[in-house]
Amino acid sequence: MKHSLNNNPIHPIRVLRRLLLALGLFLLLVLLSVTVPYAFDHPQVSEDYIHWVAETDFTDTTPGIDRVRLLTENEAALEERIRLISQAEERIIYVTFDFRADSSGKDVMALLLEAAERGVDVQILIDGMTTVAQLPNAPYFQALAAQPNVEIRRYNPVNLLRPLEVHGRMHDKYMIVDEDYYLLGGRNTYDYFIGGYPTEHPSQDLEVLVWNTAGDERQGSMTQLVDYFNGVWSQERCVSWYEDESLLSRSDVQAALSELEDHYFWMRETYPDAFSAPEDGAGTVEAGGIHLLSNPIYTTVKEPQVLYAMTAILSSAQEEVYIQTPYAVCNDAMYDSFRQIGQSVPSAALLLNSVETGDNLMASSDYLRSKGDLLETGISVWEYAGHQSCHSKCAVADGAVSMVGSFNWDMRSAYLDTELMLVIPGEEFAALLMDYETGLLTESRLCADGGRYDETSSVMGPEGHLGKTILLSILQVLTGPVRYLL
Repeated sequence: MKHSLNNNPIHPIRVLRRLLLALGLFLLLVLLSVTVPYAFDHPQVSEDYIHWVAETDFTDTTPGIDRVRLLTENEAALEERIRLISQAEERIIYVTFDFRADSSGKDVMALLLEAAERGVDVQILIDGMTTVAQLPNAPYFQALAAQPNVEIRRYNPVNLLRPLEVHGRMHDKYMIVDEDYYLLGGRNTYDYFIGGYPTEHPSQDLEVLVWNTAGDERQGSMTQLVDYFNGVWSQERCVSWYEDESLLSRSDVQAALSELEDHYFWMRETYPDAFSAPEDGAGTVEAGGIHLLSNPIYTTVKEPQVLYAMTAILSSAQEEVYIQTPYAVCNDAMYDSFRQIGQSVPSAALLLNSVETGDNLMASSDYLRSKGDLLETGISVWEYAGHQSCHSKCAVADGAVSMVGSFNWDMRSAYLDTELMLVIPGEEFAALLMDYETGLLTESRLCADGGRYDETSSVMGPEGHLGKTILLSILQVLTGPVRYLL
C-alpha cells in the first residue's frame, strides 16, 4: 500500500489563524513596550544640575544686552514672522513641534522659500511624530526641502523597533534670524496659533521676541539658544527629510512650488506694512540677564530639568507667584513641586483651562479625576472659562522675574519631551505679561474644595455640551492607566 507523503496537509484557515495570532502577539508586545516602561521611569535631576541652578542668579534685573517684546496676538505673531524672515540676510533657523500646510503654514513656507531663493541658509527642524500626519501635504515640504539652501530635519522619527524612544518628542518652538533676533514661545505653525484665519479651534498663546543688541557678536541668551539648537540638530536621531533636488521634477512638487511662489506675492500685497523694516528693537523693553532652561535632548526618558529649575525659582519668591499652563497632569513629584511653591510663597496662583474651554480632551479628562489633588497642594487654582482655549505657558515671580516657553505642567513635558523656557528678569516685561494675564483672570473662576467654585466667582464659563461630558467620562477610564503619557 502506498502512503501519501503529506499526511498532514496545511490547512489555509489554520495558517491564517497562526499568522493572526503572531501578529496580535507582536502588536501586544509593541504596545507594552511603548507604555509600561514609561510608567516607572521618572528620574530625578543630577547633582550637577542642582548645583547649576543653585549657583545661577535668575533674578538679576540689571539691564543686559537683550531687549524683549511680548507677542500675545496670533495676527502679530504672523506679522513678526513676515518682518523677520523677509529681512533675513544670512541664516534662518526655524524649529517647531508641529508644522502644517494650512493657511498660516503656507505663509511661513512661502516666506522661507523666498528667503532661500535669495541666498539665505534655512534650517528647519520638526518633531518626527507630527510629520507623519503631514504626509498628505508632502509636496509642499518637498518643494521647500529640495531647494539648495534649505534643509529640513525630523527629530526622532517614529520607529517601533526602538520602543524606549517612541515617546521622546521635540516640543520646542522658536525661530532665529541672523543671530540678531529670535522668537520663542508656545506657538505651533498652523492656523490655531498664527494669523487670523478662520479655524475650528483658535487658541491664545504667548511668545517672546528677543533682540540681541550686540549685533554680530553672539552674546547673552542668543549664545545659549544657538548652542542648544546645534546640539539638537547634530544629534543622531535628527535625520534629513526630503533632501533631494530631483523631487522638483515631479508634477505635484512643481505645482506646490508654484503655489508657494504665488502665495508669497499675495502676502506682499496683503501685508505690505509687515514687509517694511522698522527701527531695530521697536516695541522692546529692557531685560536683565536672560537664561534658557531646557530639558536634555536625548530621546529616552529625561531628567526633569525644566521642572526642577522652575520650581526652585518660583519657590524662592518672597511675595507672590503666578503660573499659567494649558493643563496639569502630574505625578507625586510634580504635586510636590506645586506644594513646595504653595507653602513657600504667601500668594501662589495657577491658571489653567476649564474643561469646557480646553481643547485637549485627554488632559481635561485627567483634570476631572485629579482636581482634588491639585487643590490640596495649597496653590490657588483658577479655571479659564473664555470662549477660546489658552495654550500659553508662563510664570511670574514677585513681579520681577518672568518665564515664557513651551513647558506644560504635565508628565510629558517633565520627563519625555524636549522643552524650553526663557527666564527673563525685568519689572517692565513682567508688568506687561501680568497685564495680559490679568485680562485672562477676569474670564476665570476660582476653585474651592469639593469641586465647588468660590462664591465671589461670577464667571461660570460656556455651557458644557452633553456629548463632551460623556466623552470626558469615558476618557477618564480609558486614559487612567497611561496618564503619564498624556
